[in-house]
Amino acid sequence: MHLGYLEEGRELATQENDTKARRSFLKKAGAALLVGGVAPSAAFGMSSAKAAEKGFKGTGRMGMSSGEDWIDTFFTGGAEAIVDYYADDFVFEDITLFQAIQDKEELYQAFLPFGKDSPVGIHQFDVIRYDGGMAGDRAAQIRLDTPEGYTPDEWAMWSKDTLMGSDHSYDEWCVMNWVWKAQHNVDFLGLPAKGKTTHTRGITFHCYKDRKVVREYTYWNFRDCAIQLGVMPQPNKFWLKK
Repeated sequence: MHLGYLEEGRELATQENDTKARRSFLKKAGAALLVGGVAPSAAFGMSSAKAAEKGFKGTGRMGMSSGEDWIDTFFTGGAEAIVDYYADDFVFEDITLFQAIQDKEELYQAFLPFGKDSPVGIHQFDVIRYDGGMAGDRAAQIRLDTPEGYTPDEWAMWSKDTLMGSDHSYDEWCVMNWVWKAQHNVDFLGLPAKGKTTHTRGITFHCYKDRKVVREYTYWNFRDCAIQLGVMPQPNKFWLKK
């Protein structure tokens, strides 16, 4: 990660954990690693069996329950648990943070500052809306030519992250809208956030294969946080009727 907050967050979070144990975890596979991370049953009053049936480890179509399973495990289960929701061959992309990750150890490090016990603050994520469905067995269709107005090098620079993982086939997809509430213990991406709380909306697009994430696009509203922290003005909604 980058921009001060995330570097500091990664260092603080790493100091709180046994690095060797974490790396050992990444070399092991199996559902047993999720025992401490599957928490939606507590949040929604469901039995453990029902939560497992409907979540990432369940069967049938994925839906709101699997979305809640993913985002709740991201917070309560932490980096250890959530990386198991991603396939061995995957791409995770957070467009706002300029992240495009294909390695599970890097993904673990990227998620580390946002877990429940992170020293950088409390980061709560909640799904608002889930849209998704079955896709058969397919892969992305991509643009092969360079658009007018770009040199090949320019187009390669701006399209390369999007094209990562375009050969990964998927059998299901979803779009999730969520809200992120952050209570900051340190400054946030260079903004004066320590001791303050911010809210912002985000959206995540997932492609799944065998109930694992093979491609993720995530985008969230950084400017909204900056407005709440007093470093950017409110937008001029010029389109509204006076």
